[in-house]
This record gives sequence, C-alpha cells and structure tokens, in this order.
Amino acid sequence: MKRKPTTTIALSGIAAAIALSISATAALAQAPATAASQPAAAATPEKKKIFALVSAVGDQFNYVRQRESTGTNVIDTNNRRTVKVENNVLNLAVLRGLDSAIANAHPDSERVFITLNPAEMEGVLPHKREEVAIGKIVSALEKMPERMNWESIVVATPKYLMSEASGMGPKLQGMGIYIRSVESGRLEQVDAGDGVQLNFDGADVDTEKGTVDPNTGKRNKLGYQTYVAPYSFIRVYVIDPKTLKVIEKNARHDFTKFVDPNATAIDIAKSIPIDVLGPRIASLIERSASRAVGETALGATIEIRELNATQKAPAATK
Repeated sequence: MKRKPTTTIALSGIAAAIALSISATAALAQAPATAASQPAAAATPEKKKIFALVSAVGDQFNYVRQRESTGTNVIDTNNRRTVKVENNVLNLAVLRGLDSAIANAHPDSERVFITLNPAEMEGVLPHKREEVAIGKIVSALEKMPERMNWESIVVATPKYLMSEASGMGPKLQGMGIYIRSVESGRLEQVDAGDGVQLNFDGADVDTEKGTVDPNTGKRNKLGYQTYVAPYSFIRVYVIDPKTLKVIEKNARHDFTKFVDPNATAIDIAKSIPIDVLGPRIASLIERSASRAVGETALGATIEIRELNATQKAPAATK
C-alpha cells in the first residue's frame, strides 16, 4: 500500500521553512579584523585567541508522530519520517549558536567555522550518529596543521535519547518535531535515567504541562495533552587542538511544546502554519547550541578571588 503524500509534503514544507528562516537571519558574525587589516599601532597588539567551531549535526530533520495503540505489546507507538534539509542550513544554525556563546565569553576572539559534509553521515543509524560524527571530525582535524594555532575546538554532534521523558517520545535524535496527537488521562513523567535532563525552552513553567503560543511566544500552564514540539538534542565536545583529546562534553535536550489556543484545525499537526513554525524551530536550534557551550568551562566567564584568612574585615559604618 502506498503511503499518503500529505505528511511528506508537510514535512518538506517544514524543512523549507526552516531553511528560509535561517537564510533570512543575519549571516554568521564575522570574526574580528586581523592585525594586518587594522591601523598600525605603536604597541604590538596582543595575539587574539582563535576558536574552531565545528558542526556535525548533518542534514536530517526528523518527524515523529504519536499514533493510537491497542494492547500493551506495542514497543513504539510513533510514526517516524526523516527529510533532508538542503544547503547545510542545520549546520549553519548550530554554528550561529556556537558563535554566539563564544563571542559572549570571549568577545575579542576570532572564530573559524567548519562543517562536516552531511554525506559523511549517509546510512548511519540514529543511535550511532554521534559516535560516527565525532570520529570523522577528529580524523579530519588530524590533517589540519593550522589547529596548532587554535585556542580550542568546539564540536557539535547529534544526540540520541532512547528513553521517553517530559511528554516527549522515545528514540529521538538530532533535530526534529515530536507531534503528540493522542489525548490520554494524564501525561506520564518517565525518568530518562543516567542523569539525563530534558530542557523545556523557557523553563519558567512546568515542563510537563507548560506550552507556548507560537504566534505570541506567551507561555502558559494549561494542561494541553496534544502539541507540536520541536526539539534539538545535541552534544558539544570541547577538544584540545594540539592533542585532539576531549577536555569536556555537554549534552542538551531542548524542546518547546507549541499549542495555538485559537487554532481551529482538528488535527494538531495542522494547527500551526509552517511559516510560523519554521522560525521557531530555527531559533530553538541556535539557542540549544549556544546553551550547550555556555554550560561548559569554555563558555563560562569565571572570576576566582583568593580569600586571605588573616585579612581584617572592614570596620562597620555607623
């Protein structure tokens, strides 16, 4: 039996909307001007730190939709499809997020932007994509002598999560959308295990019941049981340029549950126009990458003050 083309068309439309949203935003911030292009100064300028930012998330965008199930022996109650987002736009969105984080923590630095060709990930199973991506990146970096001049290398890869948690489906990886289309008595909170944390984008509301109006960005705590939830599951590696050893790594599992309270569509998947959803997805991907770096020592600005135990406390003022 042939599949109905409607979902494929919708999914392709989402991919196009994401590409358009990313292309319409400002290009990657240009690295600060080099010393050669700056006016001559009396003193020799301090050599700027160079950070290599690498995205290896590929071009796969996943569409996962919950379906009704009967009985208790169904292992996976979701339909899954994948579409390719052309022109490297997913990698570019991630690079923009990495660049933002490094620019905030190291404003005087220069950044080098690198992406892994999505073709390198063709045919790789979802749960193997992170491992394959970081392996290919390290192999390619070994052949780049210019890395010896870099301060640090930041690599973003897709992340796979087997468990279901916070109302999000199981076996999610990389970037995509989870459609919860079946109402039940209540949403089960399932522990993802292994210290995994799922991050509701805008966690000032309860992660289980909170939703966001895609038109206004307004958050509410209404217990909607069906929603459209874009997600970005990535892991960031901080690598020493000289030894290519992993110094630190950090995973982010970000998502936003969108519900349009004024939508009239019966099917929740059709309740949000593609031109509205696309920019929201692009923004989520960028913020997820930025936060992944921001939570590492590289992205944090830390001031350490030494406390002298013999130092006298200042006199109290009257």
